[in-house]
Amino acid sequence: MLWFLPLIVFLLFITWILMVPVMILVHTDTGRYSLSLPGIFMAKAVSGGESFLIKGRILFVPYRFNPFAMRKKRTRKKKTGEGKKKKFRMPRGGLSLVRDALRAIRIRSFELDLDTGDYPLNAWLFPLFSMAEGSNRRLDVNFTGYNALSLDVRIRLGALLWAVIRNRIKHSYSSINF
Repeated sequence: MLWFLPLIVFLLFITWILMVPVMILVHTDTGRYSLSLPGIFMAKAVSGGESFLIKGRILFVPYRFNPFAMRKKRTRKKKTGEGKKKKFRMPRGGLSLVRDALRAIRIRSFELDLDTGDYPLNAWLFPLFSMAEGSNRRLDVNFTGYNALSLDVRIRLGALLWAVIRNRIKHSYSSINF
């Protein structure tokens, strides 16, 4: 009976991971870039001079990572025999899998303020952007040289996993010949 409690805690943890959305936030005007799974994982890019650092935490344990830091090169053992090169194979239902996976992604807000530097192109984009605006997206063209992007994306891993499973089941039954 004592083993039952860790099993319940583990199942609750897996359920939390599948149900809580992964949040991706991009704000170019303030320089904020972050990726988080609330309560479990958080990472953000912090500019530090010429390069940037990735700061974050995993289960309340902070970490700091410099992707441009020099690392020691590992010496790898050479393989004795040449292996066969694997050919790239498109997974079954590739386009429908992408379509189903995109349905699991929710864009909460999208704001784009754009200046291409080309006045005629900006004039052509102005009516297109005004037609493409919606309740959660704002698209603006300016002639002042200011560019900014603000994006808030939420992805539920459970919905993404369900889309992959549903697609695999659908294409495994379609490949059966009667």
